[in-house]
Parts: sequence; C-alpha cells; structure tokens
Amino acid sequence: MSNKIALHGPTKKLTQIEDILTKFLKKSNISFKIHCVSDSEQFLREFLFKDDYKLFIICEKGNVSYLLKIYNNFDRKTARYAHGKLELPLTQKELRNQMLKILKSSHLCPYGVYAAKNAKMSRLIQHSDIECIYKEKNKSIFYLRSGETMEVPDSLSGILTELDANYFIKCSKGYIVNFFNIEQVSDDYKTLTMKSGVEIPMSRNGQKEFFKSLSLSITGVNAFNY
Repeated sequence: MSNKIALHGPTKKLTQIEDILTKFLKKSNISFKIHCVSDSEQFLREFLFKDDYKLFIICEKGNVSYLLKIYNNFDRKTARYAHGKLELPLTQKELRNQMLKILKSSHLCPYGVYAAKNAKMSRLIQHSDIECIYKEKNKSIFYLRSGETMEVPDSLSGILTELDANYFIKCSKGYIVNFFNIEQVSDDYKTLTMKSGVEIPMSRNGQKEFFKSLSLSITGVNAFNY
C-alpha cells in the first residue's frame, strides 16, 4: 500500500521538495506516491480533504508548512494530524528531525512491564522506563531513564521475546533500545542518543530496525519483510 503525499506550491520549489522526499522515503523503505499541484482550487478540491492522503506540504510566499497524518502507537485505530514548518532548501536531515520531533511529542510508550530478576532482587520494570538493555559478559543490564541499572542473567534474545519488537529494537550487537526513548539520530545513522544523553552505536541491521519502527509509527504499517 502506497502512502499518498500531496505537494502544493510553485513548480520549482516543489521539484526540490519532491526530490528530497523521494530520497528520504526510499531510504526508509516507505512506499509512497507523490502528487504535485500548483493550482490552489485543484489542491483543495482533489487532495486536501481526501482521507487517504498521509502528508500535505504547502509552499506559499516562501513559507513551507506540512500536515502529517500519524497513527498512535503503531496501530491503525487512532489517528491525528501533526503540523509544523520546514526550512528551504529542504534536506533529508531537516525532514528526519521533524519526523522525530513529531514522534516524541505525539507518541507515548504503551504500558507494559518486564519482570526482572537476579540473585538479590525481583522487580517489575515499566517499558516506558527502559532506555536500553546491553550485554556485559554473561549478563544483561537494563539502563533506565532515571539512570538506574539492573543486572539480570537472561540473554538479550530471551529478553527481546518478552518485549514488543515493534518498538524495542536491536540496534547493534549487544544492544536493545526503546524506540520511544530515542532523542536524536546522528547524520550518518551510526549513533543513537537517548533521552538521558547516553549514546549507543547503531549497525546497518540496526538502521533497518530503526526505519521499520519509524515506518510503523508514521503509517501504521510495517513496510518491511522482516
């Protein structure tokens, strides 16, 4: 299923916006179909009020605004529109940062708990409190938003089976991160900065998992075959 996008404004500026959008969406493996229109009446009549369009970008008098339909928490049951402004010339970095900004302000980590246990204690940890889980020798360590840590003897693969793989992603060897607690992604997509400020490496396979979660959060559909 292609995500329909409508662009309105001067042809020259729409060409640059369409080029960047195309590169960004292809890199994210998000299927799409872009429609460009310069006529205001046609835009209103044929595009703006159509429910099947996911993104509108309007360029008027040097200002660029967008309206994005997003689905809450990776399902297609509850949707809302987010809006904002873009800078010209548009870049993939600007587009990516806007998407992350929308997600951070619009999505909440679904309620869930993980029953963590070691030789000294047992604890129920809410999913929203987990920033990352990393491997250290023969143990796994939960790193929480508060800065607290807890060691458990379980393997990362075993822990991941008890978490929601839609938003707990294996970003690199020895690391699992909570997609909802990502604050920033480096320009080369090789480093994630979490809300606490902790930096975590991201592998090529981790990038695929990141884009899968990004696709789910925007479109409500997994655009990947893994």
